[in-house]
Amino acid sequence: MKNFILSVALVVTIIACKTETKQETTKPETLENTIWVNAKYLETLERTKSPLQAKPFADTVMINFDAKADTASIVWNFHEGSSYSIKKSEKIQFFDAYEVKPKPEFEATLSNGILKIGNSLFKKVDTTGFIEKKYWIGKYSTPNGNIELGYDGKISGVDSLATYYVWSDYVTTQTDIDLIDLYANSNKSTTYGYKFTGNEIIFYEFIWSEEGIIGKAGKEIFRWKKI
Repeated sequence: MKNFILSVALVVTIIACKTETKQETTKPETLENTIWVNAKYLETLERTKSPLQAKPFADTVMINFDAKADTASIVWNFHEGSSYSIKKSEKIQFFDAYEVKPKPEFEATLSNGILKIGNSLFKKVDTTGFIEKKYWIGKYSTPNGNIELGYDGKISGVDSLATYYVWSDYVTTQTDIDLIDLYANSNKSTTYGYKFTGNEIIFYEFIWSEEGIIGKAGKEIFRWKKI
């Protein structure tokens, strides 16, 4: 009986040691070579698959840290950005990279996978093309045959299409639907409205009343089905 008790105690001790060792070897959170996106933007995108509906959270939308995490770029509305020098103390401090100032422009904290600046929260993604990767990349059946959309914006499978560009910047464009540009091999592009429904993407004619600035969806033109 005594030997049994000693054996149980030994097993418990070994488990405890393994648990402690695992906790000690857990890697700390780092910023090196990472990309962070506004959490509310990501949550809205997940719910709607619509960059247009996520637009209210695109003001400060993305933060990119370099390989040493001593420099970062902040992107606003997918078309403006600025660089910052990073200093780490109790907080992550963002200093203007082009003008020497005694105080940081922003201060951030990193905890439990969340980067926080003021009242804004950011979550890590693995590519700047996170919209395309999550919702567009893959194979589809289309009225013109099967196609494949790649990470690099290329379309393969049919001769009539070469590349695609999913709109994320809606600051200067008034539209009632999300937009995508499809490019032919001649480099001529056509802008379509689109909506996701189940495993299909519905494409609509897009009617510009002022080119590049104001437009609205027209009739349904074609559909792509994920395969």
